[in-house]
Amino acid sequence: MENIIEKLQKEVGLSEDQAVKSLNVIKEYMDKEDLHVDWEKFFKGKYEHFKDSVSNFISKISNKAEDWSDKIGDKVEDLTTDAKRKIRDASKKE
Repeated sequence: MENIIEKLQKEVGLSEDQAVKSLNVIKEYMDKEDLHVDWEKFFKGKYEHFKDSVSNFISKISNKAEDWSDKIGDKVEDLTTDAKRKIRDASKKE
């Protein structure tokens, strides 16, 4: 499966996601038309590369989300502290 995905990427110019979706369409069509293919044999051991890619992608997104969450939390804390100072300073002036 990995080889056919790479061929679709190189020869047709599809992204990895597009190549995988194309293969899914072909599989569904063949199953619907009752064209018998041993899909377990065809795909056996060939999804690992795709699963690893997806896993890495999700990990990167998770790390970015955590970074943004930390930055937003820090900003909220800074704004809260600044607001408290302004209220304190305003109350002292009265």
